[in-house]
Amino acid sequence: MTKYSINIIICTLAALVLASCYKDKGNYDYRQINEVILKTDRETINVILPDSLKVNLTIEQTQPNPAGFSFEWVLYLSGGTPLQRRVLDTTQNLKARITELPGTYYLMVYARDRNTGVEFQKRLNVSVLTPYSEGWMVVEENNGACDISMISPVDTIFRNIYSTTNSGEKLPAGTFRIPEIKTYNGDQKIYIISPADMIQVTYADFRKLSTFNEFFWEPPVPKPQEYFVNSFDDMMLNDGKIHSRSLNAPAGLNKLNLPPSGNHYIAPYELYTSSTGYVVFDTVSQSFLKLNTSSSSLTPFPTPAGTRLFYLNNIGKKLLYAELNANPKCYAYFKNNNDDSLFAYGFNPSVTNPDLDKTEILNSPGLLSAKLFVGSRFLPHLYYVNGHQIYKLDIPAKTAAPIYTFAAGTEIRAMKMYRNLKTTTDPNNNKLIAVATHENGEGKVYYFPISATGNFTNNTYSKVFTGFNKINEITFKSLR
Repeated sequence: MTKYSINIIICTLAALVLASCYKDKGNYDYRQINEVILKTDRETINVILPDSLKVNLTIEQTQPNPAGFSFEWVLYLSGGTPLQRRVLDTTQNLKARITELPGTYYLMVYARDRNTGVEFQKRLNVSVLTPYSEGWMVVEENNGACDISMISPVDTIFRNIYSTTNSGEKLPAGTFRIPEIKTYNGDQKIYIISPADMIQVTYADFRKLSTFNEFFWEPPVPKPQEYFVNSFDDMMLNDGKIHSRSLNAPAGLNKLNLPPSGNHYIAPYELYTSSTGYVVFDTVSQSFLKLNTSSSSLTPFPTPAGTRLFYLNNIGKKLLYAELNANPKCYAYFKNNNDDSLFAYGFNPSVTNPDLDKTEILNSPGLLSAKLFVGSRFLPHLYYVNGHQIYKLDIPAKTAAPIYTFAAGTEIRAMKMYRNLKTTTDPNNNKLIAVATHENGEGKVYYFPISATGNFTNNTYSKVFTGFNKINEITFKSLR
């Protein structure tokens, strides 16, 4: 075909297209779309069980139609899948009884235009709570038994929570530990440790679920010290021995393993990073080790090349305390084997050369015999208790000094940093220390906000709660 012929064909086709466009008079029936906005009287909703959920819905639209709308209100777990959902109501204004477990949920409302079939939707946030969903848990002892109270975020005190739920049953005398409460896969685990038992309770109402022996394939003699939960890695410390498990194992196969082989006695302090997992200190070899929770094995840290400030696999000192500082940096506090010198070691267990800084603490009254410790997550500071005083150790300055003094005769029973694991944007997160005391036969809980310098704001407490029995432990329970 010649170039001349091709040009003729192109021109002919163009003429036909233009002709068809010219003949099209544009005789179309355009309709204005109905613009719809769904409005509710609340965007974020808290429901305290056993209350009902009520939401009023209004519809703003540009083309109202007598046919109206059909409605559907659907609730499902935040972070879960919409397939696990429950239809609450099919009317415009929602009113439904909530039976879901405490947690954070999405509430979807769907409005379908009966005339056009077009569907509109809106999502709201719902927190299903119980009176015990969030607050400071307080272990009290009286008349040879223990119970749990709770201080809520609005300063209400709930008493005898455990015995009320468990038909009057009390916790054993000497109950001393509620490990930091964390949530994994939507499940919040609460463990309560006493001298010869550890139990798990439900996060909603503290109903007893299981006892010490039920955690193990082969239960040891019960002398529980600590229980740590991080991601899917669990670790119990019982009489200096580690028993670990991975929650990735199939249901029914994730009981605690036998302890690693070898002669070890592990210090009861939690060091965990996402890249390294658990790092533990063996008081026998005076060295740090890495724990594999799946195989229940301990591995020494390799010796880095060159001369280092210290070696994690050969510390050669007695450990006083260890805690995560600014993740992944950790601080460990040691005294030498003659009990006459103090040191602070900063390290990152996730890197080849983990030693970061080594400080000889020159002036730290009472640190050698201190029993209660809390580390800062922002500053190189350690808070510790000796007698009726709270001290702040400034590591770079190599000195410590009292920052609050209670009345003579006051026994400081517990001290914890406020860590809101659900709402990390909480302005008090890692910036408030709760302290439990026993004064003149009465238990008290104080809140001490921390200023930017690391001292207590205005050098005093912001709140005090009274009327407790002897307090053995305090732990903050975040929302699930």
